Amino acid sequence: MSHQADPNQSGAGAPGAAARPMSVADLPLLDGLWMPVWLHDGGRGRMVWGNRAALELWNAASLADFQARDFGAQPAAAPKSAGEQATGRWTFYPKGRAVTAWVRRTGILLEDGSLGILHEAQVAAPSGADPDDGAAECAGSDTEALHRERAMLQSLIDSMPDIVFFKDVDGTYLKCNRATLDYAGRPPLGLTDHRLFDAETATRRRRTDRIAMEKGFSRSEEWFTYPDGRRVLMETAKAACLDRSGRVLGVVGIARDITERRQTEKQLLRQHALLQGIIDTIPDAVFFKDRDGVLRKANRAFASWTGRPLEQLVGLGSHEIWPPGMADGIRAGDGLVYAEDGPLRNEEAIPLPDGGRIWVEILKAPIRDAGNELLGLVGVGRDITLRKAAEETLRRSEAEKDHLANHDALTGLPNRRLLFDRLDVALARSRRSGRPLALLFIDLDGFKAVNDRMGHDCGDEVLRIAATRLAGCLRRSDTVARVGGDEFTIVLEDVASAADAGGVAAKIVEAVALPIPVQGPVEGNTASIGASVGIALFPADGDDARSLLVAADGAMYRAKQAGRGTYVFYEGQR
Repeated sequence: MSHQADPNQSGAGAPGAAARPMSVADLPLLDGLWMPVWLHDGGRGRMVWGNRAALELWNAASLADFQARDFGAQPAAAPKSAGEQATGRWTFYPKGRAVTAWVRRTGILLEDGSLGILHEAQVAAPSGADPDDGAAECAGSDTEALHRERAMLQSLIDSMPDIVFFKDVDGTYLKCNRATLDYAGRPPLGLTDHRLFDAETATRRRRTDRIAMEKGFSRSEEWFTYPDGRRVLMETAKAACLDRSGRVLGVVGIARDITERRQTEKQLLRQHALLQGIIDTIPDAVFFKDRDGVLRKANRAFASWTGRPLEQLVGLGSHEIWPPGMADGIRAGDGLVYAEDGPLRNEEAIPLPDGGRIWVEILKAPIRDAGNELLGLVGVGRDITLRKAAEETLRRSEAEKDHLANHDALTGLPNRRLLFDRLDVALARSRRSGRPLALLFIDLDGFKAVNDRMGHDCGDEVLRIAATRLAGCLRRSDTVARVGGDEFTIVLEDVASAADAGGVAAKIVEAVALPIPVQGPVEGNTASIGASVGIALFPADGDDARSLLVAADGAMYRAKQAGRGTYVFYEGQR
């Protein structure tokens, strides 16, 4: 298959500013047109679209076949911009027979913004005859074949439900299909719109005729009343018809009843507005995303989370709405919803435009159409910031209760209850490891005199400072607890020998004996106390917590009897 452009028969014209140029979206309106029309993407070298007449002219079995085949190189003389035109003579071979046609080529913008070339072919005569020598020179068999094709074409357009017509430059109907008869109320051939319709309708249609002849294409919508009283909304597309020299012969038009489609569109718009109104009244955030993660619908509560108008969010992906790290987490969560094919609930923190943040609980679920095809996911998010704050307050309260139940209120050290818990755990570890454990019982020497002389407030301060000094003599793994008024115990794990325990006791005696500055009646008062320490070792001096505590307590009393300010091992054996 080949075609040839006549370089002597080319020209260019630009459409006027008053008419809307034809777009790719208008092409389906030309599918029933008897004149071959097709669209070529010159940049990619492929066919984009063709009507039925074009498929026949190019011997294409279907539109898919037409788009997939290689038709060879296109003529070099082609429009370079939208609206620019060129006309040339081409040769086609439908059904293996050469046919000459004049082809008008018009630049048109494709959906991606690149330039396509729209072709409109006027079949002149079989190539066996020179178009310039007249039809009388054509072979009789070719003429008969042409008549057969015209008859077939008329049958084709008569079978179409759309109204199809051709009018000359004066607006006289020269050809139409059967659907036009109902439209006009009588055979329109040889008549004009002014003879068929009211003056306003005729003037309006004549105006769109002129636009099509001047600009190449026109499209309009109008309400029309059929002779039987039916009122319908008609969409009419008209294109200029040219002869082989590029002279305008008239317009070809296709009119379609779009009443039902428009009513459906209006109903959809009403349903959309109703749905938007409903979800906007919901205080929770509502949103729908397609399978690619693009936001397709949301309510005002969702928009308030982002600080942006709802109209600016629709059509955006998660990475265009949320910070990168958060967007990655959202995408991962969406993928899990699809993988599980069921609803999933999670909690997350959302940053606010003012720099704060809120906690939200989000439920996401996949959504499918009536045919069970996955459309995307729907989500509902609820602000749970107050609930999280209440839970945190409750956790702090429980932690404080637990601390008070297990710690001394004055010094903050573990109390007797917590001491026994930790001692039991330490004994269990010591039994498993076989390493000794030491329990120290400490009583403060001279504390009662400080309390009586300086008052209870000073006494409390002395106890707090003494507790701090005791803790400062220990490892992080050791435990010091207050078990009485001025009595403390210390659990030392993993002591290598009795001498190590004695070394810790000596440090304690020395630390406690240092003067303690206190606030008293006289500026610069100090308190002086000491420490008597009793030491019991596991397993030698006791096999459980209570027996060890009794042994250490007994050793502490022996230290006091020994003159105080010293340490003594249980039974004085060490």
